[in-house]
Order: sequence, then structure tokens, then C-alpha cells
Amino acid sequence: MSEITRHNFEEKYNEVVEHLKNATVIAVDTEFTGLLSDPEYKPSLFDTGNERYKKLRLSIEQFLVMEVGITTFRCIEDEYKFEANRYTFYIFPRSFASVDNKFMCQASSLEFLCQNNFDFNKFVYDGIPYLNKQQEVHIRKELNEGSLFRNVERTFSMEDEKCVQALCSRVAEWCASAVLGDVLHPEDVVLCQGDERLSYVMHKELRQRFPNIWTYPEKGRVRIEKVSENQRKILEENMNSDKSLEEDIMDSLLGFSRLFKLLTELKKPIVGHNLLVDLMIMYNQFHEHLPTHLTHFKKKIHSLFPVIYDTKFLSFELKKLLKKEDTWDSNVLSNLYLFFKYGRGRHIVLMSPLIQLQNENDQDTQLKVPKCSATGAENYDPSQELDVKFHEAGWDSYCTGYCFIRMAHIFAHVTLGRLIDGRLLSGRELLIGVTSKKNCVNVIRGSVSHMCLDGPDPISQRPRWLHVKSKDFRMIDVSQVAELFAKFGAVDVKPFSRYRALVAVGNHGSAQDILRQFRRHKDFAVSYYHPLRHSFVAQAFLWSGVVVSSGICIYLLYKAFSKAETPMGPSQ
Repeated sequence: MSEITRHNFEEKYNEVVEHLKNATVIAVDTEFTGLLSDPEYKPSLFDTGNERYKKLRLSIEQFLVMEVGITTFRCIEDEYKFEANRYTFYIFPRSFASVDNKFMCQASSLEFLCQNNFDFNKFVYDGIPYLNKQQEVHIRKELNEGSLFRNVERTFSMEDEKCVQALCSRVAEWCASAVLGDVLHPEDVVLCQGDERLSYVMHKELRQRFPNIWTYPEKGRVRIEKVSENQRKILEENMNSDKSLEEDIMDSLLGFSRLFKLLTELKKPIVGHNLLVDLMIMYNQFHEHLPTHLTHFKKKIHSLFPVIYDTKFLSFELKKLLKKEDTWDSNVLSNLYLFFKYGRGRHIVLMSPLIQLQNENDQDTQLKVPKCSATGAENYDPSQELDVKFHEAGWDSYCTGYCFIRMAHIFAHVTLGRLIDGRLLSGRELLIGVTSKKNCVNVIRGSVSHMCLDGPDPISQRPRWLHVKSKDFRMIDVSQVAELFAKFGAVDVKPFSRYRALVAVGNHGSAQDILRQFRRHKDFAVSYYHPLRHSFVAQAFLWSGVVVSSGICIYLLYKAFSKAETPMGPSQ
């Protein structure tokens, strides 16, 4: 695995780009500073797709991606294997000129990362910068207007100013004895180990202070040459056509956003586990602010990534097709990975492709297989795998892609049937097996099981809401109802009136159990919720209809009687 920080990002960039371009599928994972900015945004079984998106958007906009994991999987047809290359990118926003990101941290999220040995020093000290589209446009505008240098100067620290002053003193001393054509090489200059914004300011400051020198960017440092007055004029005239200094600073500031943009251009299949939050937070951080409405987000994310697979959703769908003895106990990523690598999942369908991590010791053919049960790997010893580190973004992205290939292989055999009996599958045939599942992302604890990113969401398969009414007209305690019903499974409760509440239940069996157990309860009457019978609005509408209809009938009767009692006029 390669850990990539701002110090080796440029060195590794071309390698990563090559693997992305050659990939058959690309698996991603993220770690972030938090997830829930307000208790009101907590997931609920009442949530529709639109409501869930709104909750996530309001929370996600305040948090940051700290770590991005990317693993590329390239199918080698003639060897029937996938070569995997995994990377972990540490991400951190850098202040520059008028750009200064603010973000929120959630204590529970950071505690979770601490428990999994997350390196916060690498995140803060060595994180790769990024810009979204709005920030990029803003900085490019400042560059073109010439105001960027002034804005950067105003945000400099005392240490940065000392560093610039020390370099200017060194250049002044050198200029006193240098002749035209002499060069002060970067290795002859003692520079503070700063970032690219410091290098940019040094170039600008030196050119401004010394009219008889010119500076050239060289590997993030400064090469200085003594020039004549005419040479200087020519260099300044050519400066507008030579944008290398500005482009260097923009490339540096864009950082990881350059890779995100490449991902959107390649249109490769993207794989993730429980992917909705990862997609939203990456979109918001590396692309642009999240749209207000779910329909707009779907349209935009689908244009960026036309083919998306969620292994959490796939695992639920695959479980429906298998015998109980061939299934797993949990859909958590680590459990799925152990099941498909060491458990029964490896042998559900034969001739599954080999998956090899390049330049690492984690190879399918080299590891000692631990003792496993029929459904998983309860006795698995992580020490048997070098560098195993669940909840580290690079490792999790690899595990996600691994599970995807194993599940796609099983789906392909189910989908294609006898067409592929007794032979190895191509990478294309593997993907055909899961085509019907693409662009479906899992929804945790919602009224729908998943969202469709390329169309309307599915109809809810959850049971109808339950209506709970206090029999003695005491004010209903929502927390008490939730506590009473919790033993029946996943439930969410919300108040409906002073004496009534609504309950959303996770599955039909639990709903039936609740109705059966509370049929003769002394405090509460429980039934399925019916809008016409239980809704105040519907009842008010019906009663108003009755009143209006009655009024019309009375008026018509009155008119009829009045007409009947009117005396006849004299006959002609």
C-alpha cells in the first residue's frame, strides 16, 4: 500500500494516474471528521429518500474528508486475475489568500478513528490540499487580476515573513558581487521548509525588490539569475505568455481535486461500501456545493459517475439468492471480506478469479488460510496478514473491491446460468452479472432500502406505520413508547398529538409482533395507521365536506318548500 501525503503527491501522481486509466473497476473509501452535526439529522425509519438526502446534506456540508482510499482493479483476461493497487491519501485544506476553510469535528468520530490508530499528525501536517470548483474559479480570478500576491501577503505568519526576509538578505549579498549571467542555484539557498504558497510569494517578492535578477521555479524552490535591464524587460513581457509559476501554484492548491476530476473524466465503474455518504462528502469537498434537492444531486452525480456499485446493497441482494448455509452473519465490510476471502464465500461458485495486490505480501496464493466456520472466519488472526488495518481508507477500499469481484462472480453465474458452465469468465461477463444492480446505493435505517441514482427511488417495502393512542388520555411519552417497542426490533417513534404517536417499524414480522402483544394493553391502543381515520387534516376535510354537503341539502330543501308554499297568481 502507498501512503500519499503532500510531500510525495507529485512524485506518485503519474503512477496513480496510470493505474486509474488502466483499471477495470475503481474502489473508494473515505474517513471524515464527523457525520451528525445535529441530533435532528439522525437517520429514521420515517425518512423518505428526499428527507434522508436533506439531513445528510445539512450535516455533511460542515465536515471534512480526512482520508481517501483508492484501489484500482485491472482485469488480466488471459491469466484470469485482477491486479490491485491501493493508495491512502491524507487530505487537509490549506489556507491561501482569501480561501480559508472552516469545518466541524464530532468527538465520537474522532474517538472511533483513535481506536483504529488513525494518524492525525499526517492529516494536519502532511495532508494534500484541494479546491472545489468555486474556490478554483475565485483564485484564478485573483491571479488574473494581480490581487493574489497582496492577499497572500496579508495572511503570512511571522515565521513566513522571517523566512522571506532571510532569503532577500542572502540574495542582496549575492547580487553585490555577481555578474550578468551568474546563477544562484536552489541548493545554494537556505529556505524554510514551507509549502508552495511560500515559494510563490518568494518569487514575487524577489522580482519586486531586485530589478536586476529573475527567478525561475525549480522543483518547488527558487533558482535566481542576474540579468541586464533589457533582459528583464523581455522576461517581464514574456511573463504573460509564460504562466508556469501561476500554473505550478494552481496545481499545488488543487492537489487531490486533480485526481477527483480525472475520476469523473474516466467514467470507470466506481465501487464503495455504503457509498451514499462517501459520494456526497466527496462531491461537496472536491467538486461543488451539494444541490438543495435530491433530484438535482442524482442528475449531477450520475453525469460524473455513470456506473456506481454499492457492495452493501449487493450483499443484501445476493443474500436473497443463496441458501441460508451459504450466507454471512453480518453485512459489515470486515465481516464480508473475511467471509469471501477465508470463509465459505470463497467456494460458493468455483473458478472465481485470482485477486493480487501488487508489491505487497497480501496475495490470495501466499497467505495461510485461518480456521473458519461455515459462514465466516471467527478464528481469523489478523497477524497472519501483513498490514491489515480495517477502517483505514486504503485498506477498506481494497476490501470493498475484493468483495465486489467475489459477489459479481456469483451474480454472473446466477444471471448467465448454463452459458458459462465449466469455463472462466471475462471481466465484461463479471460486470454483466451485476448490471441490474448498478447505481443503487444502500440507505441506512430509512423508509426505503436504497436509492436509485439514475431514476426514481423504489417503493417502500417497510410495514405501514403504527398508530399508538393513550387510552386514559394522558400525555403520551414518546421515549416510553420507544422503550416498550425496542425489544421487537428496529423502531422509530414520533409524536402525533398530545395523546397519540406514530411508530415506524423495520420489518413486517416486528410490526405483527407488536400488534399481537399490545392487543389488550392497559395503557395503549395500537393499530395500523390509516390517514382517513387518524389524520387530523383528513378528518377535518371530511367533516367540512359533511357540513358543506348538509348545508347545500338544507338550502335546496328550503328552496323547494318555499316554492311549494308560494300562492298561485290569478288565472288569465
